Amino acid sequence: MKAIKLASIFAVSAVAAAVSTTTIAAEPVFSGTAGVSFTSGASKDDVSGTDDAEIEIAIDTGVVYMEVEFSVTDTETVTTGLEKAYVTQGAVQFGRFDGTLADAGFLGIAENSAIDLVSNSDTDDTGIRYSISDELTVSIEATQANGVADASSEVGMALSYVADMGPGTFGISGGSVGESNAVNAGYSMDLGGATVAVAYAVGEQVDTDSSSTTYQQVLDKTSAALSVEMTPSDATTLNIEYTSNTSETIANVETDKDGFYVYGDYTAGDLTYYVEYYSKDFGDTTEIGVNASF
Repeated sequence: MKAIKLASIFAVSAVAAAVSTTTIAAEPVFSGTAGVSFTSGASKDDVSGTDDAEIEIAIDTGVVYMEVEFSVTDTETVTTGLEKAYVTQGAVQFGRFDGTLADAGFLGIAENSAIDLVSNSDTDDTGIRYSISDELTVSIEATQANGVADASSEVGMALSYVADMGPGTFGISGGSVGESNAVNAGYSMDLGGATVAVAYAVGEQVDTDSSSTTYQQVLDKTSAALSVEMTPSDATTLNIEYTSNTSETIANVETDKDGFYVYGDYTAGDLTYYVEYYSKDFGDTTEIGVNASF
């Protein structure tokens, strides 16, 4: 496949459209979170202010949509990132997106367990998307060589079909870029006081070593998840997820990860009190805290 530097093409197109647009359809929107939390786990016990504190600025001109994020990590490092910057022309969108269309069918269930098109890198976000209908979207996507230095972009395709089936919502999506491919599928059903969802994914993912500019391998991956979200009251949410992941390297060495994620919160006025738990395979941590969003 011939290498194409789509990222540069889309970036220039997005800037040109932004400059030529003089009508602002919406005011910038600021959002963020502040609070205090206590985290206890296998590696440390820590009391801190808002972990990975973020302020997001969203700008919508009606033609160009953009999100800029300012964040502070627990090491007091300030980072700035352009999360999204894309142009909308009818049913077509093109530019930089936050992630790939290929994992949309997982329906956000145990979101970190959906199979993406790139591992250890958030570069599968440049593309052109076309909405054939409210349910079906197709895209051309590019990735910047999976984070490996001096390598060329890979170009591929993805699609997503998410539809209300009456009793529940069904989603299936997939795509292929370079050596990576993925199929994600999910189904969720509203049972009144609870929403139950299941999802399954299979694919091959290029994995890179952050300490090396040349190392990469292809992993065979599967992922399955079960989620139950309950809302006992308007102020209370409880979410329990069970996830099972299997990754097989090209050396036929398997890594199994199974466990629970539990999240619960209670909102009183402007404050939200919460507890979050990851079981052993996913970090073995418990966090409790209170925060306010703006």
